[in-house]
Amino acid sequence: MDELDDEAIMRDEDLVRHACHNLGAYRGPSVVLYDEHGQGVRDRDRLKRILDGAESCWIVPADVHY
Repeated sequence: MDELDDEAIMRDEDLVRHACHNLGAYRGPSVVLYDEHGQGVRDRDRLKRILDGAESCWIVPADVHY
């Protein structure tokens, strides 16, 4: 990228924009469970801590597209 000017980047020379898109794309497991702060629950230990500290839990189905 250091060798390209702004116009070359906008023209996608050397597929630089495609490479930037791939770098910014999130790849990995989908998070389907979140805590009350919107943070993803990604492992069993975190889930256990949440369940041990909760008087009650809610399961709210959602389908979000952006």
